[in-house]
Amino acid sequence: MYVLKQNLILLMFSLFILTGCKENNKDSKTTFSKSETNILKVQDKFSYANLENVSMKGKVGDELSKVIDKRIASNFAATEIAAEATKAFEIRMDDQFHEGRGLWQGEFWGKWILSAIAAYRYSGDENIKQTIKRETERLIATQDENGYIGSYKNSAYVEGDVWNVWNRKYTLWGLVEAYELLKDPNILKAAQGMMDQLMTEVGPDKVQIVDTGNFYGLPSSSILTPLVKLYVETGEVKYLDFAEYIVANWESEPGNPPAIVEKGLTGVPVHEWFPEKGKWTKAYEFISCVEGLVDLYQVANKPEYLKASKNIYKAIQENERVITGGIGYHDKLVGASNEPAGLNEPCDVVYWERLSAKLLALTGDQSYADEIERLTYNVLIGSFNLQGDWGVRRLGLNEPHLVSPLHAFTNYHQCCVANVPRGMLQLGQVAVMPSKTNNEVLVNLYIPGSYEVDLANGKPITLEIFTEYPKNGDVSIKLETKKEFEGKLSFRRPEWSKEFHVIINGQEKDFVIDDENNVSVSKTWRNGDDIKIIIDVSSRIIGISKNEKYKALMWGPVVLARSSILEGKESLDTPLFFTNDVQLSLLPNDKKSDKVWLEFSGKTEDGKSFKVCDYASTGREYEKPTDPTAWQEMIKNRVTTDQRVWLQTNK
Repeated sequence: MYVLKQNLILLMFSLFILTGCKENNKDSKTTFSKSETNILKVQDKFSYANLENVSMKGKVGDELSKVIDKRIASNFAATEIAAEATKAFEIRMDDQFHEGRGLWQGEFWGKWILSAIAAYRYSGDENIKQTIKRETERLIATQDENGYIGSYKNSAYVEGDVWNVWNRKYTLWGLVEAYELLKDPNILKAAQGMMDQLMTEVGPDKVQIVDTGNFYGLPSSSILTPLVKLYVETGEVKYLDFAEYIVANWESEPGNPPAIVEKGLTGVPVHEWFPEKGKWTKAYEFISCVEGLVDLYQVANKPEYLKASKNIYKAIQENERVITGGIGYHDKLVGASNEPAGLNEPCDVVYWERLSAKLLALTGDQSYADEIERLTYNVLIGSFNLQGDWGVRRLGLNEPHLVSPLHAFTNYHQCCVANVPRGMLQLGQVAVMPSKTNNEVLVNLYIPGSYEVDLANGKPITLEIFTEYPKNGDVSIKLETKKEFEGKLSFRRPEWSKEFHVIINGQEKDFVIDDENNVSVSKTWRNGDDIKIIIDVSSRIIGISKNEKYKALMWGPVVLARSSILEGKESLDTPLFFTNDVQLSLLPNDKKSDKVWLEFSGKTEDGKSFKVCDYASTGREYEKPTDPTAWQEMIKNRVTTDQRVWLQTNK
């Protein structure tokens, strides 16, 4: 049965290569567009908000503005950071630095372009758009006659300790989204050419994708998302077929990883799928593959893809997601949820956010937004330094963070530093989301700002959110609409909330909790409607099942920590006595440390005073490294401050 399945895949793939690639890659044309054909067989229930119509304020907005300025919008970012990313394709040195090993300079062009596109849509800064255009044209100028665009001199060097196909994933992704923004057909033509060329090196009767690169082909296989996007843009069935080949190839070696669909359908925790979990369960790339599987579900309409993805999501949530929203341990899925030790890679969290957002849009289930909120206030806003120009590669729960080194002999790039800006910008897409089929709007995140979305009837509405949440639970929302409408607003009730009130125009409203766990109010909505949400934000104690001597403290969605910013390092492990209850007082701005966002004072059950702050404020005082030649020695560099999320108690 297995041999027959592989032969059928080989025959199918050979046919579409013969018919789809016989013309010169440079002459390939787009045969379909999204407006001309209904390629998506399964539509999202809700749409992402257009970043052009979003403005985030408060803590999230302030941190985002710093990062956009330093990493994307400034003249330095345009002339140095972006330009260096493109240079990797002009010099093609990723396979020349080390014998028997390939590097990943080639991932940074796509990552920077993707963040820049989102930043341009959000800010409207035309200088960003011009940089995107210039660097995209520079990249396309490096394309070979056979279609290859890459940072390796030897395009076929795809096996072993290399990141060749992985790099091309981000290049393809960046090109497709650059085409969506700039509408230049030459960009889409270049994207098709590079993908067609890759399919002459990897695939049936060639190097199998699970044999490329590291971790049983997970990094290479995560090309699924941009591949599906290319299929949606072009309508070329050969790209859909190659996506199906990737998924089939996961199951090509019985008893070996990754087997994502087969194992995902069982619901078994990922770290239990195969022996030697640390050798294959690379969290970042694995979650990216699952995101691609959901994308493929929407064009192939194979229910098993969605079922496997949802099962995997639940398994990661229960077994790998730690208290802050971090995933796994040291970028591996190892059953990390029940351990007090924690080192979390921001890249893993950005892709957990992406997968959460995708399932939120697809299903309308606002519980996925609980995950996004958690990682927002504990990981995303804590992943960059105070200046907003550099970030960490690991966030420690009970140990100092690891500062990002300069990666792959570059002067300005590292994977987490490149990914986090896009994760922060995605918050604007999911905070408020309109239904595609009826006049319903989801209010998922209570980030202050302005959010304009189009109802299913095409009419725009704007929600202005005013709040200091999560400092407190008082949220005011003003509705702006040119015409009244019958519809439904659904407000996310946080998973930890015991009391939740909706007051409209001064009258408390009864609400309905629907099948997607949404708190919904249906009425005739009018311009100026005043909505107040009251959420019981307070302190609570979190335990850990495998070690009762450790407890953690949270304030709403915010994880709290003892920090050397507030006390000496030597006292961080002094036990505190509390069991089921703790009273915390939020200090006003003139009483708290100016180095933290939120600071609390508290007392233990035996009367001992202590202080904690928001976890995201810990470990943000560090500078960007300057020596690209020392990047491999710098991977152990830590911030100077220390913190404890899991607190030792006297129990």
